[in-house]
Amino acid sequence: MAHKPSVEWIHSIDAVYQLIEDPDLKRQYPSLSDKVKSAIQACESALKDFGLEKCALSFNGGKDCTVLVHILAAVMRRIAKVTSNDTLVPIRSLYVACSDPFPEVEAFIHYAASPVTGYALQLWTEPNPMQEALRRYTQSDVGHDIEAIFIGLRYDDPHGPNVHVRAKCDPSWPPIMRIHPLLQWTYADVWDFLRCPLLRSGASSAPSYVGGFQYGVPYCKLYDHGYTSLGSRFNTLPNPTLKMPDNLSYKPAYLLTDSSLERAGRISFK
Repeated sequence: MAHKPSVEWIHSIDAVYQLIEDPDLKRQYPSLSDKVKSAIQACESALKDFGLEKCALSFNGGKDCTVLVHILAAVMRRIAKVTSNDTLVPIRSLYVACSDPFPEVEAFIHYAASPVTGYALQLWTEPNPMQEALRRYTQSDVGHDIEAIFIGLRYDDPHGPNVHVRAKCDPSWPPIMRIHPLLQWTYADVWDFLRCPLLRSGASSAPSYVGGFQYGVPYCKLYDHGYTSLGSRFNTLPNPTLKMPDNLSYKPAYLLTDSSLERAGRISFK
């Protein structure tokens, strides 16, 4: 059994920088290259200002934080000057679990946390809400020295327009700096990244809850079954706008063309 990531997987992570450094790839993927550059700059700046050991990642297995962790893993290897083809820099991570999570999401989180198949996440789990989860994490032995946390928030997310790339938590929250490297990204940008063939994982197979590994970055398989925004099982359904004519199956999430309907599968209880 392998105990280290494959060379192909490390190449997939390091290829993030190729998108902004290779002139041919910049011409081939002009928009994606610009978005990746902005995310890399935000990650590099925060890691240099706060230190790798003082930063954590908020990771819940969703598409946005999957993009973010892939970029962050590349940046951490670059900053730590790691050049070996079988070594990842461990990433301190907080998983804030919703009530009644999808088993596929939880399984994917552990897949992504693995130092072999994923990103070597040092995962700490706390239940919702985020404010109390972050407080417990920063008061624990493993998270007491965290000064900044990376979050996969986009401008077109709820609350996205009201924040900046760096935003201090409100006074009632733990004194942590929130870092939002994907703030300039759109829903389409997220899928352009996850499905970019340059970032192909190199895996020939994966568990049933993992999608995307054949042609890009692995992500939770639920997105291939019409889910476009993941929450709890009791308030999350496949996106109705992706329903196939047979009314039995759904198109994958990356085929959603109107990003304003990203949360159309979420049930609101008022």
